[in-house]
Amino acid sequence: MLVRTRRRARGSMLLEVVLASAIGGIAIALIVGTQIHVLRNYQRALAHNTGNRAAYNALREIRTIAQLAMRATVLGNTVTLTLPARAPTGQLILPLQPDPANAATITADMATGQLILTHGGQTRVLLRNLVNTTPQGAPYAPFAVQQVAPGVVVLHVRLSVRETHASGTERFLYEETIMLRNAVR
Repeated sequence: MLVRTRRRARGSMLLEVVLASAIGGIAIALIVGTQIHVLRNYQRALAHNTGNRAAYNALREIRTIAQLAMRATVLGNTVTLTLPARAPTGQLILPLQPDPANAATITADMATGQLILTHGGQTRVLLRNLVNTTPQGAPYAPFAVQQVAPGVVVLHVRLSVRETHASGTERFLYEETIMLRNAVR
């Protein structure tokens, strides 16, 4: 009788160890799954933040140039901003006069997915990952010029940007309306 009690005690201890191991394995699997989910969300947020910052910087640079422009001309996916003439010292010549030799050209090249600025003989890429459709899938024009009141001209900029991360690809639309302060009246 004493031998049976010992066998049951040893058997129940083995069963307890197996159950504890199984519960521990399930808990570890849940923790690892949660950690992977958190890391994917972090990567998505990081990609979104990086895309937001790049789009913001591109729009800020366009705004800085456009606010000085006297005229904006849109042709397809390109806008040409005619800036006022400047003296050799860098000061604006008054009364303001357009300087066709000092134009800034901004091109949304959808084939390469780049927003390109050409100004002062230099060409720079302001933004990458441009796409030719909005997040809803509709085509759009990146630039439009509109006279909203007598002597008030605005440049409307729309940029649809693709952000890629480990869990997929998302598109975001950035828009800004910029008043041309020196618009020819």
